[in-house]
Amino acid sequence: MRMYDIIEKKRDNYELTKDEINFFIREYCADRIPDYQVSALLMAIFLNKLTKNELLYLTDAMSKSAKILDLSDIKTPGKYIVDKHSTGGVGDKVTLIVLPIVAALGVDVFKMSGRGLGFTGGTADKLEAIKGYNINLSLEQACHQVQTIGECLISQSSEVAIADKKLYALRDTTATVESIDLIASSIMSKKLALGADKILIDVTVGSGAFMKNLDDARKLAHTLVDIGNMAGRETKAIVTNMDQPLGRNVGNALEIKEVISFLLSDETTLKSEYLKDLKNVVFEIAAYMVKMAGCGDDIDENKLRIENAIVSRKAYDKFIELVKAQGGHICEVYMDWIGMNLDMPVLKDSVKYMKEIHAQKDGYIVSIDSKKVGEALVCLGGGRNKKDDEIDYAVGFEFAKKVGEKVHEGDTILKVLYNDKEKFDLKWKECTRKYFDIWRKIKLKYPIGSKFKGNFVRYHPNGAIFKNGVAYAKKIDDVNYNIGDSILGEVCDYDEPNMWLILD
Repeated sequence: MRMYDIIEKKRDNYELTKDEINFFIREYCADRIPDYQVSALLMAIFLNKLTKNELLYLTDAMSKSAKILDLSDIKTPGKYIVDKHSTGGVGDKVTLIVLPIVAALGVDVFKMSGRGLGFTGGTADKLEAIKGYNINLSLEQACHQVQTIGECLISQSSEVAIADKKLYALRDTTATVESIDLIASSIMSKKLALGADKILIDVTVGSGAFMKNLDDARKLAHTLVDIGNMAGRETKAIVTNMDQPLGRNVGNALEIKEVISFLLSDETTLKSEYLKDLKNVVFEIAAYMVKMAGCGDDIDENKLRIENAIVSRKAYDKFIELVKAQGGHICEVYMDWIGMNLDMPVLKDSVKYMKEIHAQKDGYIVSIDSKKVGEALVCLGGGRNKKDDEIDYAVGFEFAKKVGEKVHEGDTILKVLYNDKEKFDLKWKECTRKYFDIWRKIKLKYPIGSKFKGNFVRYHPNGAIFKNGVAYAKKIDDVNYNIGDSILGEVCDYDEPNMWLILD
């Protein structure tokens, strides 16, 4: 058998046999087929696509290119181990919330997650924002942990599906990454190798996801399900929206904080609009995982049990148990809003600077470009352009307002947390040059010591805000103002980050 013949056959759009695909994977992993021939085959697959049989053969061969886990000895009798996978997105912290929830409801979870590259974040990076958390357990250690506490969450292991790693590197350099068939076989090869009985896949779609339109997302979902079911693993897929960041926070440590806050929610908070988008995805995925594991057949009833697991703190306790088991540092913190002491993960990094972005007029948030948010996080140092890039775990974004929410002029809509002031100031000026030009003109018009006359707009944590048509100003005092009240003050300083005059 020759690789040349396999390339030629697929080029001419004939179906490859199981033996041909096994030969290709086996010989390539043994370094007996050069990259240029594999690149040619990948392009032929990209152009002509794979049949259902070819998809199964390729995925099976890739999954067997290294260790295949047998989890039969560690699962609870009468129940199934369910693996959950997400195609990723900006602000996607669902795994970190779902895993302790379903573990609290009796589901054994063996989860392997990747690191982020490009504008989408990685679950492994978010966990490594916790000081001491060991994401690199061996497969043996991970299995033992599942036996002990019913949950583990580790990084993708080099011990499984080595063919996928080799092929992905070539796909990234041969313009074949977007192939749905190759994406599906890549995902499912790792899922099959990990040995879970059943697989649930969250296929994200939108500006913050890899799949940009619904048709492609549905096609990928169907392809993934077909592969899993043909391989004898019950597989389901859920398509979720990633047109805006999921939740209110983007950034590794910030998302860990949001996970903690979510798992500490009470009944009222869970029903609030503030958590709506994140809650909907979490509850849907968790409910189906519980069902697939054999721990509850009714989806609606499962959602009620999920809510109870959160409100009772059982899910939070499982999260802390996971962190402790994998070496994460814990401190005891008194939570005023709960009125009790709680174990809390210790985060690695802190931020030095914060920038608030304010609404320029009344209205509603119409859209948020998730991809640009993800790219901005990379610029802040919170993500990677290359695999060996170091991450600043603390930086990121806090969204005070999301799509559909009303804003008033002057409202904070976004907070940017950063550490590299020089780099941030440069990027900020590039993005907001026109506003800096306006601010420069305002300072020329109102030098320190000059008079300012304006009308009260709103209160701010640091004072009251006044506007006179061309400038914002704030005055720090204890006087109560009503909307429209006028004031005459003297400019005593400048609030450069927020572009406000400070009045005396």
